[in-house]
Amino acid sequence: MNKGELERRIAALTRELNALKRRRDELNGEAKGWAEKRNEINNHVKNVRGEVKRLKQLRDELNKKVKRLKAERENARKEIAAKKRRIAGIKKELELVKSRKPSESFKALQEQLEKLEWKIQTTPLTLEEEKRLVEKIRQTEASLAVHKKIRQLRRQKLEIQAEIEALETKAETFHRQLTKTAEKSQELHQKMLEKIEKINSLRLEAEKAHQKYLEFRQQAKAVHEKLVQIADKIKALKLKLREIQEERKRKYELEIRKKLIETAKEKLKHGGKLSWEEFKALAENSVEEQG
Repeated sequence: MNKGELERRIAALTRELNALKRRRDELNGEAKGWAEKRNEINNHVKNVRGEVKRLKQLRDELNKKVKRLKAERENARKEIAAKKRRIAGIKKELELVKSRKPSESFKALQEQLEKLEWKIQTTPLTLEEEKRLVEKIRQTEASLAVHKKIRQLRRQKLEIQAEIEALETKAETFHRQLTKTAEKSQELHQKMLEKIEKINSLRLEAEKAHQKYLEFRQQAKAVHEKLVQIADKIKALKLKLREIQEERKRKYELEIRKKLIETAKEKLKHGGKLSWEEFKALAENSVEEQG
């Protein structure tokens, strides 16, 4: 391959080298873009995972509250059941006591007792009369005791019924709070599941972006390897071109030197004056011939 062919080959390879550099840089740019997208998605995943953690904490707190409200509601219901059993017992006892209720009213019996006590205290009585009055007072007090017991049981029944109503209101309040809290917990759980689904979707996107990054990096690497090969070829061709140029220069210098020596010898033959270049060329040639 002559000098011209070498120069044309080097020029062609240099153009190809520059084109490959541009292509490699384009591929590296694409790879960088996909890497940035992948990193951006991964950062988004990190943020969403933080949201999932926060939602889970809130949901768990609500679930604890639901558990507590359920326990409080059940305790209230147990108390209601116990008090209802107590009322049932009072009703039975009341029916039993009412079966012994005297025909006289409480007021009439109270007045009768007062009269009997006044009489026994103020009227002179025989022993027999006093016994009859004492027995009458005992019977009257017994009848009053029945009335009092009925009043007591009715009062207890009303008090317990009021307690039951208060407990039912309390239990209903617990139930409403429980239902509302459970619904809120379910909403948070659903949001958490949606976030987890979003994370899975983002991870797929990140994986695709990473694959694209690897593809472009691999392509850039392949182009770079080809670029290095061409650069080595250019280097080898330039070295060869330099050798040719140096050889041509050496031949040219030898030709010039040969002409100088011939010219110097011709001048000496005719007694002419030598130039410095002619003198130097002739002297170097003499040394070489003697060596």
